Amino acid sequence: MDLELSDDQRMLQDSVQRLIAERYDLDARRAAMREPRGWSPVMWSAITDLGLTMLPFSQEQGGLGLGGVETMIVGEAFGRGLVVEPYLSSIVLAGNAIRECATAAQAERWLPGILSGETIAAFADSGSILARSEGEDWLLDGEARMVLGGYSADLLLILAGDDLFAVPPSVNGLTRRGYQLHGGGCAADLHLSRVRVAGSDRLAGKGRINRVLEAGIAWLAAEATGAMQAALDLTVDYLKTREQFGKAIGTNQALQHRAAEMLVEVEQARSAAMYAALLADESDEHARAAGHAAVKAVIGKAGRFVAQNAVQLHGGIGVSEEHAISHYFRRLTAIGMILGDTESQLGRLAALGGFTGAVPHFGAA
Repeated sequence: MDLELSDDQRMLQDSVQRLIAERYDLDARRAAMREPRGWSPVMWSAITDLGLTMLPFSQEQGGLGLGGVETMIVGEAFGRGLVVEPYLSSIVLAGNAIRECATAAQAERWLPGILSGETIAAFADSGSILARSEGEDWLLDGEARMVLGGYSADLLLILAGDDLFAVPPSVNGLTRRGYQLHGGGCAADLHLSRVRVAGSDRLAGKGRINRVLEAGIAWLAAEATGAMQAALDLTVDYLKTREQFGKAIGTNQALQHRAAEMLVEVEQARSAAMYAALLADESDEHARAAGHAAVKAVIGKAGRFVAQNAVQLHGGIGVSEEHAISHYFRRLTAIGMILGDTESQLGRLAALGGFTGAVPHFGAA
């Protein structure tokens, strides 16, 4: 398997990294979070102008027809920059939900706006929404919690049982409570009471939603890897420049070992992110489920270790609002909470049979 980036992929990597390096420092991030929608429309326009919102969609749908590796490249760069713009919620989750579940006519209605960045969409699956038919329409009742990007969304993709519904946030009977997330970005809690949805706005979700959630896992793995690498780089620089008793604290062998352990965890996370990107082409559903459980476990463990050690090695400044390390700590903590605790993911992986058979190969005979 060739894990080297192609020339085109390296060009994409350079372009995204340059955009973030030139336009997205910590002050720009703070300013974006103070915007009415919790992110910067100017930065979002730059992201769409670069064509990043079109990456994972086929050329027939108006996209670029690229795959999981290209999305991983963007995710890692966004993680390094702590980007709060709604790429995960609108493109990776909601956009993929339409790609996977919509008919051709439905996709033609909704995807162009999402790909152009003019329509911000959000995907709601974390709730207890009930749907019942009434003539040609459907009525939705229930609640959905922590819908990523839901506060600023122009279109909501709401999962109810095995069906997915496209719902405008202004529809009668729907209320949403928006709030900022601990690690950046925004979310919303939705309450639906007899929300009427036309039959033409009902998408076929059964058997396809897992693909949407897997795309989200792969993105978060890449984003976490980028955030971990940035936290490690800042920590190493700090160890080299912070002096105590007349010499850099990085000359302390115990601190060098801590930094080396952080590097090991970052490389494990990068391998997990690459694996998640490659799983997009895996046709075996069981293999994908086991693979993504492993990815979530690795990213959760590595992210916690790197974030905690980065703060500890920085000392008091590491928990201050003025230093970037505290922001990386919060984002990595938030990603770990979204993915779920490591122990439960290891348990799920074991229940799925792990990656090996129950009998070791040397004892099979």
